[in-house]
Amino acid sequence: MKKPRKSKNSLSQFDMGAAHLLDQILERERKIEHHFVLPFRAPAKVLTSLQQCIHCGEDIALLIFGDNASNSDGLEAYARLMAKPVLATNLPTYVITPPADPSSLENPSLLLKIFPVQEKSFWITPDEWLSLIAQMSDAHCK
Repeated sequence: MKKPRKSKNSLSQFDMGAAHLLDQILERERKIEHHFVLPFRAPAKVLTSLQQCIHCGEDIALLIFGDNASNSDGLEAYARLMAKPVLATNLPTYVITPPADPSSLENPSLLLKIFPVQEKSFWITPDEWLSLIAQMSDAHCK
């Protein structure tokens, strides 16, 4: 007697486990997207960078990279998503979009100050960001 041949369309126990895990990950993403009212797919990771005073080296600002944001609504979504870490650092905090044209080092990105008081978003180049950090450093070490 021949063994029944396994159909090419049936899933193994390993495949079923992987599918179940993927379902759990997607459900978690959807909960995050719903809870924080994200206009984009929930990021797996949000990159941040502490900015130091150019005079004394102390942390003076937090920069959040809004990799999935392309406008003010997206930046505000990152502000909601990162509210707890922002409060924990208790530093002036900004969220920035990727440059509109990543091939140019002088292409501006949209920047939004979200803490301690949210301000209006504006376009900023890398050189202008460095100038802003220099101004904050001067005020910090007065």
